[in-house]
Amino acid sequence: MGAIKDGVVSEKGSALKKYQSAIVGSSSFVLLARYEFTLLFLTRLPGALGLLVRQKLVRGLLGSCGRKPAFGTDVVFRHPKRIRLGNTVVLDDACCFDAYTEKDVGIEVGDRCMFGRGTRLSSKLGTITIGDDCGFGAGITVHAAVDGEVVIGNKCIIAAHTYIGGGQYNMDRTDVPIVDQGHRHGLRLEIGDNCWIGANVSIVNGVTIGRDAVIAAGAVVTKDIPDFAVVAGVPAKVIRMRTATEPKEQALATG
Repeated sequence: MGAIKDGVVSEKGSALKKYQSAIVGSSSFVLLARYEFTLLFLTRLPGALGLLVRQKLVRGLLGSCGRKPAFGTDVVFRHPKRIRLGNTVVLDDACCFDAYTEKDVGIEVGDRCMFGRGTRLSSKLGTITIGDDCGFGAGITVHAAVDGEVVIGNKCIIAAHTYIGGGQYNMDRTDVPIVDQGHRHGLRLEIGDNCWIGANVSIVNGVTIGRDAVIAAGAVVTKDIPDFAVVAGVPAKVIRMRTATEPKEQALATG
């Protein structure tokens, strides 16, 4: 993150070059022109016409985009060539996908995922990978740390205003400001398939949440969560385990 800030606030280079580096992700003036033209139609063009125009323009701007996407107004894509979207992905108004990374792909989203108003995915020198059939509420932030990964499985439900990931600074020294001690590198945050995460949850970087887990609203997850656990509190603790059940038809057949 420091490298990003340093490049933007440095006195070296023109404002245009800084803009291309921080926002467009390329020094190509052709890509810059296309990005700016697309941005005009991503902002305020209303109604069905706006949806149709954005669908056509954005698909060519991104690294890859599947069939029938839907993009609301004020949607922002930064470093668009490092973003890959699956089929029928829906982004509500004011979403921001920022794929600032040195890797070929910074953000990858599977099929049939929906993102609520104002949701932000930020792969600041890391990567974010999201599976199929996930639903994100409004105002969610997913942030991959430096050289790190955030991986979210299939069929996850994530409620509004949840914060997932984020950078973690080194803080061992007291003679040096924390901001100058640098980030911890290579953290991996993983959320398994079929999880339900309540509103206003915070999940710190570096933890693993097992499949089919339930995180209660307002919880702060600081440690790994096992499969099928229900957790709540600050810090989050297991309050019970979900018991495996057989489908009714199977139970009758085996009974």
